[in-house]
Parts: sequence; structure tokens; C-alpha cells
Amino acid sequence: MKKTKSLKKWAAIVPLALMSITMAGIPVLDSPVHAAVATSFSDVPAGHWAYGAVDDLVKAGIVDGYGDNTFKGDKTISRYEFAIIIAKAMDKFETADEKNKQLIDKLSAEFAGELNRLGARVAKVETKTNTWIGGETRFRLVGNDPGIGNKLSGSDTFEFRQRIKFWGNVNDKMSFFGRIATTGGNKFGNAEYASGSEIALDQMTVTAKDTLGFDSIRVGRSALDFITTGLIGKPMNVDGILLTNSWDKLSFKGWTGNIKTNKWDAANARFSDNDSYQFTTGQLGYKLSNKVTLYGGYYWADVSGASSIGGFGLNTNRGSFDSSQGWTSSVVYKMGKYTLLGDYVGSKLDRAVDLPDNPKGWAVQFSNSQAPPAMYQAVGLVNPAKKGTDAWMVSYRSVDAGALPSGAGGFDTTSVANPGQPYNVFTHSTDNVNAWFLAYQNVVAKNVVLSLEYQDYKIKDRGLTSLSKDRLDKTYMTKLEFFY
Repeated sequence: MKKTKSLKKWAAIVPLALMSITMAGIPVLDSPVHAAVATSFSDVPAGHWAYGAVDDLVKAGIVDGYGDNTFKGDKTISRYEFAIIIAKAMDKFETADEKNKQLIDKLSAEFAGELNRLGARVAKVETKTNTWIGGETRFRLVGNDPGIGNKLSGSDTFEFRQRIKFWGNVNDKMSFFGRIATTGGNKFGNAEYASGSEIALDQMTVTAKDTLGFDSIRVGRSALDFITTGLIGKPMNVDGILLTNSWDKLSFKGWTGNIKTNKWDAANARFSDNDSYQFTTGQLGYKLSNKVTLYGGYYWADVSGASSIGGFGLNTNRGSFDSSQGWTSSVVYKMGKYTLLGDYVGSKLDRAVDLPDNPKGWAVQFSNSQAPPAMYQAVGLVNPAKKGTDAWMVSYRSVDAGALPSGAGGFDTTSVANPGQPYNVFTHSTDNVNAWFLAYQNVVAKNVVLSLEYQDYKIKDRGLTSLSKDRLDKTYMTKLEFFY
């Protein structure tokens, strides 16, 4: 159904406002609109928690503020002005990270009455609509300068991807999200091949708020939410359950689920039933100050690792282990318009053979991005809705063999290489590797993002390989994405 630009905006605002109103126990439209608005201009007192909450949303780039596009935390404003700012934040709800989603929820509950009055003109129409649709279209031109293997050529250099998203409300405390996407290699020039023509349901979740003592519980198929700032994570589909909670400056995030497809049982021509690949994490975050946030956590991975020079497993030609566990920590340091991220993982390999049993990995990223603090590409650098904005980042990572569980490497999908190259195309981004990563993004038109990326990979421990030199690959990418 085609809607006007104005109606699309209120389609995002009104259901969330109504949900907040119900949760707060405030009746909907309980008085004439003109009388309600007249009483909504009372000032919010100085020192009210909402000023700090909105300031955090401004710093995260979710809202610009009000009037002259600034939010002045030292100026007392009215409840009605706050509602306008919160309405803008609710418009960006789906692009916010979990912590800022919780802030938006809390603010929308506090100012539910004012939000209701803002949406009174379209409430009767929008209460009948609780499902929305959006999508992403992506084109990528990729290239490489391999130290080993073959150079990308032909259709391998031009890729595309299409995603269609559905989301909405089940009731006042529950929401859903679903996404279908093209599958496989998605190569231009391979139109006769099924890859890129087939689609799959790659994400489907139901989220309940304020349930069983948690701020939110999400169940279903989704991306593996990054742990700490993104050295561990996965932007592709995994099946599991996410729990979140927050208390003032402290936050919690826990996840458990299946991160890989079961092994193929060739003898019986089916996937094995006894390889669960269970992955479990628990993380705490603490906001030390407006500039510094600390994260720490632990993971357990029932995921084995083995070398294979044929292109699967570790970036080694020897060694294996049965499972792993380890602790993670990171720091987010904001320095004006710049952000420094540091992430560390220390793992212990169970029953390791021909491998160090205590591998480690770390990554740092320096950027002028105002996006939620996480390694690129766990989140992008820019807000696609802000035409003319741009941002850059520089990062470096160093990861021992086996330090990150297979299927949970936050940089796994950033690699581009010839499928026949002699080391794993995916894990050569996150296993036994040292890598520089540079990226630049520019919003060339509203909801159209141009990205430029460069990576330089080197093997970290050549003694675990059969290579005669450290150089593994250099990759280049130009990407154009459309969001709607």
C-alpha cells in the first residue's frame, strides 16, 4: 500500500507511542486534543533524567534535537518539545543499538501522553496498521591482489544482493521482524545459475519487552549480536535467544543458540543430528563516564576447529581442537567527534592438537563516525537518512589460530577472494591473520550510501602453514546501497 511521506513517518511513531501509553497505563485520547495540547507545555525541570537520555541519543546520531537542529541540555524545555524529539528518535528505532532502543522505550513511556497528542490526527487510521515493509538493494564491485591463489575475474568481481524486510507489533509488548534475501554468490553475469535468483527467510524474530524480569527477550533467527565491540559476532543468520537488561549505567546482554549448520553426513546423505554447534555468551557493560564505556564477558563454544588447505576450517595446514571457551573485553573512548574502540579475546582450546591451546585476538578501530560504538561492519559509519554526511575508519586486528570460534568471527564476511584460493575465503579474515582495514562511507543521496573499503591480510603464524611468505591477500571494494 502506497502512503504519503508524512503518513510513513507517523506509521513508525504512532504504534510505538500507543504501545508506550498502554504500558504506562495512560488512556488513549481521553480528552479533546486542543485541551490536551494546551496543558502539555509545562517545563521539564532541570536535572530530569530525560535530558541526559536525549543527550545520549543525540551523541549516537539518532536525533538532531529540535528547532535549529541542536539539543541544548542546559536549556529547560517543555514536555511538548521533548515529545517532538522523542518522536524523531522513534522514527529511527530500528537503526538504534539495543542500549539506545531501551532509552527510546523509556522516554516514550515517560512522555506517552504528549506523543499521543502529537499523533492524534492519524491515530484512528494507524491503529489499523501494525505491519510495515522495507528493504535494501546492494551492488558491489570487488577486486583483489592475492599473495597466493588466483585473482578475481569475470562475474566474481560484480555482486548484488536484495533484501525485503517486514516488521510490526504483535501486541502492546511484543513485536516481530522478518527478512527474506537472495542467497548464494549473487554474481552479475550468472543469471542462468540459481544462485542470486533463489531467496530464503534469513531472519525471523519475535521480541517481548518487560518479560520475566528482562527488558527484552528476543527469540528466533537473526544476526549474531556482536559481543563487546565486534571481534566476535556474525552479521549472517543464526538461531537462538537474546536477553537484555539495563540498570542506570550498567547493561547486560546474553545469547545462546546454534551458529552453524550441522555437519554433512555423506554416508547417510543427510545433515548429522548430533552436532549442535551451541554458542553461549554473557556480557556486562558499564558507562564509566560520558566518554568511556567498558565491556566484559565470557563465551562457551561447542564448535570444533580443524585445518584444511582445501579451503575449509582454520588458516593452517595442521592442528585441530574440539571446542573452546574464553573471555572478552573492550573499551569505547569518545574524543569529541572521534571514537576509539579496543577489543580483546582470550580463548582456551579443548583437546588442542598441534596448536597453541591459549590463542588470543585483538582489534582496534579509530573513526570519526557518530554511529553506535561497534567495529565496522557490525554497524555502518553513517546514518543513511542524512544526505551529504560522510565518515571514515581505520582498524587493525591480530588474531591467533583458533582464537575466534568458527562461525562467530565478526569480520568473517568482509573477505573477498577467489573461491579456489588455498585458504578459507571466510576465516582468512579472522583466523591466524594480521589485517589492516580502511573504509569510507558517504550518503550521496538520502538513503543511498557509497562505501569504499580496503583490506590487507597477512598470515600471523606462518609456521602453522605451508606458505613461503606472510602475504595472504589485498582486497578492494566499492559498494552502493539503497535503503527503503
